[in-house]
Amino acid sequence: MNHVHSILLAAVVLVFTLPGCGGGVDPIPPEMVPIFEEQVDVELVVRARRNAMEYLDTRIEAPAGAKVRIVIDNTETSSSAMVHNVVVIHVESAVDRVALAAQRAPGNIPDDPAILVYTPQAEPHTKMAVVFTMPPAGEYPFICTYPGHFQTMRGTLVSTPN
Repeated sequence: MNHVHSILLAAVVLVFTLPGCGGGVDPIPPEMVPIFEEQVDVELVVRARRNAMEYLDTRIEAPAGAKVRIVIDNTETSSSAMVHNVVVIHVESAVDRVALAAQRAPGNIPDDPAILVYTPQAEPHTKMAVVFTMPPAGEYPFICTYPGHFQTMRGTLVSTPN
């Protein structure tokens, strides 16, 4: 009977300790912790569709002037090349220019005045974020600037009158 108790005890310990191991990568990289802990008025999460080059959340909104955290939640599981970000641009007419310049830019973020705000690139199974103040009321396009993604990874940030 002692042998059976030992096996049961080992099984119970295994069941209760494995989830604590995290099962792999922490979804929030250490350098992002202060950004995720920062107090904000609104948190907007943009989830990448698992195993696809699409956002699940293509329309997000918050009041003008609010302190906002935008989070890219990359749930990718199939490929380490599926890196995503959220780049908010002042006007639709600048989207193609920004996306094309991003292919050659460090971190896929060009130095372009049309960029309002951006999250860093999120590797698979990670979340990255940025905190900023919402711009004046209006609609602002957002894209993923990882090369080749902007054609299908697009959305709209809506700044509502406060």
